[in-house]
Amino acid sequence: MNQELLYLCGMISPVLFISLTILGGALRPGYSHVSDTISELFSPGSPNKLLLDILHSTTAILTTIFGVGVLNFIRFSEDGSPVGIIGAGMIILMGLVNISTATLFPQDAWNSTPTFQGNMHKILAGVLALLSILSTLLLGIWFQRSDVFPHFGIYSFITVFVLVISGGFAVMKLGSPIMGLTERITIIAGLQWTFVVAFKMFTM
Repeated sequence: MNQELLYLCGMISPVLFISLTILGGALRPGYSHVSDTISELFSPGSPNKLLLDILHSTTAILTTIFGVGVLNFIRFSEDGSPVGIIGAGMIILMGLVNISTATLFPQDAWNSTPTFQGNMHKILAGVLALLSILSTLLLGIWFQRSDVFPHFGIYSFITVFVLVISGGFAVMKLGSPIMGLTERITIIAGLQWTFVVAFKMFTM
């Protein structure tokens, strides 16, 4: 597959994820992007779940494909160091794990009886958060060492800082009237990094 197509997948995935979130909220009466989490759109019995599951899985697949593109980019560069390869591998793993979070292990509806699937969703959400932070950090280190994209190392480190701070705040605000907003700040921080890196690689 053409490398540019792999990078294009990294640009489309964040845009599609934001779009499906907006669409899901618009199709669900009473849904609030401020107080409700994104995962609630995929809870069992949620309106339009099948449509949103398909769109969500598509974004995850696109992320996985982009991860392959990043892996190839690093492998064929002058500095194909392990730190970059591991970081790219984490993007691939993040995409694969994300496929299951809405389909196989959806979040339980709030105030409902906990289920195995719902508990697994919480675990996988934590795994995804960790993979997002570590992949950005490792690739930031690779950018800094390789000097492929000037200043992208610092940009990645700033993104990691935002992910850690906003992610911690989001955890503290679980169950609060603004938990949807705090969650979205963290997610958007990760999505914008993916889009920018993919765009930079695409336009090289």
